[in-house]
Order: sequence, then C-alpha cells, then structure tokens
Amino acid sequence: MTQLPEKNVLSMPQLQPAVALVPPRLATAGQFIAVVLIWSLTPLAAVWTVHEIHWAWGLFFRFSLAVPLALLCLFYFRLKLAISKTAFLSYGAGALGLFGSMTFCYMGATRIPSGMISIIYGTAPLWSGLIAVFVLKRERFLKRQWYGLILAIGGLSLTLGIATTHIQLDRLGVIYEIIAVLLYVVSMFAVAKIGAEIHPITQTTGSTLVSWLAYLCLLPFFLSHAPEQLPSLQAGLALLYSALFSSVLAMIFYFHLIQQLNPTTVMLTTLLTPVLATCWGTWFNHEALSSHLLTGLVLLCFGLFLYAYRKK
Repeated sequence: MTQLPEKNVLSMPQLQPAVALVPPRLATAGQFIAVVLIWSLTPLAAVWTVHEIHWAWGLFFRFSLAVPLALLCLFYFRLKLAISKTAFLSYGAGALGLFGSMTFCYMGATRIPSGMISIIYGTAPLWSGLIAVFVLKRERFLKRQWYGLILAIGGLSLTLGIATTHIQLDRLGVIYEIIAVLLYVVSMFAVAKIGAEIHPITQTTGSTLVSWLAYLCLLPFFLSHAPEQLPSLQAGLALLYSALFSSVLAMIFYFHLIQQLNPTTVMLTTLLTPVLATCWGTWFNHEALSSHLLTGLVLLCFGLFLYAYRKK
C-alpha cells in the first residue's frame, strides 16, 4: 500500500519546557500505548453506564464533565480556542467522531457486551483502507493486504457467531456499532483532510464543546428518560473515567497522533484494543467467552497485522 501524505507536525512552543527531556519518538509511542489502554476500557465503561442511565443522558453527563476538564487543559497550557472558519470545520469534523460515533456506540452498548464493541471497533483499519482505496483513491492494496482483509473479515464473522448454528448477538446492536465505527473513521479522515494545524488540546476542546451542544439539543427528545436518582458507584466511576480519560486525555493523544502519522497508521491503535477489551469484559463484567469468539479474535488480529504491516 502506498503511504498517505504525512501531516505537518505542529510547533508547540507552549509545551516545550514540559517535554524537552522526552524524545519525540518515545513521547509518540507513549501516547500510542495510552490510547490503546484507555480505549480498551472505554467499551466496559459505556456498558456500565447504560446499565443504569439512558444512553442519551449518559453521554450528556459524560461530555458535561469533559468540557470543563478540556477547558482546564486549555488554560493550563496557555492555549486559546482557535476561532476561524477552518478551525470550526475541524471542530465539526472531530465532533462527528465524538457525537455521531459515541451516540451509536452507546445505543449498541445497551444490546451487546463490551468486548464485542471493541472487536467491531477493531475493524476500523479495514474501513480506513477501503475508504482510502475505493473512495479517496489515494492508496492501493498489495496482495498480502487482500489476504489480510479476507482473513480479518472471516475472523469478524466468527466473533459475531455468523459461522455457528445460532447467533447470540443482538443484530441491531451490531449494526449500531458498525455505524459508530464508520463515523469514527470518516471523522478521522475529515480532520486530517481539513488540516487546520491547530494544537491537539485545542482540537479536543473545540470538538468536545460542539459535541456537548449537540447532546444538549438532543436531550428534549429524551426527557421522559431523565435519571431520578444518583447512579451507583460503578456507574459513577464509569462516567468519570469516560469523561477524564476517554473524552479528554485519549482524544488529545489521538488528535496529536493524527497530526504526526497518516490515518491508516493511527488506526493501528485498534489492533490491540479488542484483545484487551475482551479480557477486561471477562474479568470485570463476567462476559462469556466461546471458542468461536476466541478463534475469530485471533484470526481478526492476525488479518489486521497482515493488512497493516509494511516492510521498510
């Protein structure tokens, strides 16, 4: 596969004193690992949230907590919210992956387990490559990548139970999650395409604000589902985790990786998250494992590796 054009690295004078002792490659690798770990726990937090709180209210509370945290980061690093046509377009593109993708993700979380949510999100590199090849026509597949694509699709079919005599997963929940991952991929390409070249923290804050306003407009349709009591400790911690780590910290790292790497490379963050998310769901949420799920997960990860690996 031919490489996508590399994005220009932003100059970040505000952060130089804080990261001067950290090699750039080591910092990027650390952000990559952090995103993998945070996003592997995010589906579990979503499932715990929607078990007690309606998904629309859960997302509204999540982003209501995330907005002040993002603004605090903006203030701490002495950054300003960029106000320009290009910046607003970039905020909107980022919000497509926050508001749009998270809406369908939480809707699906009411129907399928957390490990399956991450497995479906793990197919993001496949969708990313297909869009780059057939829609944007900026890349072309090598023979090895076609093999990886076929193997990954077969693995996904096994995890969903399609190859078994009965399908235990909720079909509508699976459809919701597929829509969510498609919006997530389109959002990433849109942010990279706009190329606003604004600081990752600024991008995160702007996209979070736009998403929060969108959820605020959505709430009148779900007033009858407003929570009548405080959530349990488990649901409360899930909300705090989603707001602090998933909505703010991981997104700052995510937008920074978009600016440092090409979109398909960034999508490799989803290669390890299905495995970890399946472990977290089994250990902490007592989600059932099956032989076809484990076999499909192995095939999916190996297919993604074949698909994404590039020789120097």
